[in-house]
Amino acid sequence: MIKNKRRLLIIPAIALGVVIFMLMSGGKQEPPRQEQGEHATPVRFITVQAQDVIPVAVGNGSVVPTRVWSAVSQVQGRVVELPSQFRAGMVIEKGQTLLRVDGADYQLALVQAKAAIQATEAQLKHLKSQEGNLNTSLKIEQEVYNSAEKEWQRLKTLAKQGTVSSSQLDTQERAYLAQKQQVQNIKNNLELLPSDKLVLQAQQAQQQAQLEQAQLNLERTTFIAPFNARLAEVNVELDQYIRVGEVLAVLDDMDQAEVEAQFPLEHFSQLLQPIDIKAMQARGEMPGPQMLKLKAKVQLLHNGDPIEWDARFVRTNAAIDAQTRTVGAVVAVDEPYLGALPPLRPPLVKGMYVSVLLEGSTHANQIVIPRQALHGDQVYVINQEQRLALRTVEVFLRQPGFVTSAKGIEAGDRVIVSDLIPAVQGMLLKPAENEE
Repeated sequence: MIKNKRRLLIIPAIALGVVIFMLMSGGKQEPPRQEQGEHATPVRFITVQAQDVIPVAVGNGSVVPTRVWSAVSQVQGRVVELPSQFRAGMVIEKGQTLLRVDGADYQLALVQAKAAIQATEAQLKHLKSQEGNLNTSLKIEQEVYNSAEKEWQRLKTLAKQGTVSSSQLDTQERAYLAQKQQVQNIKNNLELLPSDKLVLQAQQAQQQAQLEQAQLNLERTTFIAPFNARLAEVNVELDQYIRVGEVLAVLDDMDQAEVEAQFPLEHFSQLLQPIDIKAMQARGEMPGPQMLKLKAKVQLLHNGDPIEWDARFVRTNAAIDAQTRTVGAVVAVDEPYLGALPPLRPPLVKGMYVSVLLEGSTHANQIVIPRQALHGDQVYVINQEQRLALRTVEVFLRQPGFVTSAKGIEAGDRVIVSDLIPAVQGMLLKPAENEE
């Protein structure tokens, strides 16, 4: 009975709590819901324009002199003259005497050759005089022969008539035959003279060659610098005995230097304009480096600052490097020591590692896009609604820091140059122009 009473007391309490909760809930209003707007992503952009572009390719290589002259000994003997400044690294002017070899033996050979020529000339003169004498003697002996023949014919006629004896006829016949032999001997001697003359002339030519060789050897005892040069190597000392074939010194040309730089094939090909070689040959023109119309500069970083020399493109290597797929291009720098002011501006010396900049012909009205704005083959463009548009472009030139587009983008388009991750087609943007 008591338990039932307790249950009856709990029920009114629960009912009272429910009523109070309903009253409290009914008196409050639901908080208003706010619509969340679309978020705009801030980006930086540039407005691309059509510009004239000069393609550039950069390669690296080492400086070498255009000409290297080795002083190779062509004579042998003792070095009797050697300047004190004849040391590696010294500067030598064109025409300066480098060294001199004792030429006494070659001077003696020269005198002997001259004497031999004079003796042969005397023999030729004697031969000429002998020829004149023989011709004179031949005329005289011919007249005597003619008289002897007439007399012999006369006596033969008289002998038939019986007026002369046979002994007189025989005597005249012997005289006639003897005179005929005399004439023939002179003719034989005259016929031998041309061959004797040829022998002497050949001997004289040989002696003349010996004379010229002696003169040449004497000249070769003196070594003279063929151009303005720097001594790269010295292998001789004063009073040293040298032999034929020894390299006494090596001279590097100071008037011109060359750099053979390697360029990626793709970069080098962008410098070239289409060339109709067949048409050139039809006009009688020969293909050469001038048809590429490339401008060149050599650059050296010195203490953080670039130093430049004007250069000329002179040639390419005969073949492409099969391993690196690079083209070797050679440029020449005239007067590489001109304007040198060490240590501020060093000269362009052998072995210096430098950069070579080649410039091609101008391409007009190119749409230029910064490298950081290119994502694969796409660029991000801001459309009129301030939303992202993904554009696929066709790259025409690839240059350091930028590319040019052939298709897919036009002048006046706003191209995003800042990072945009993720890049969703049509997303709302908050653009700001890139002042840089």
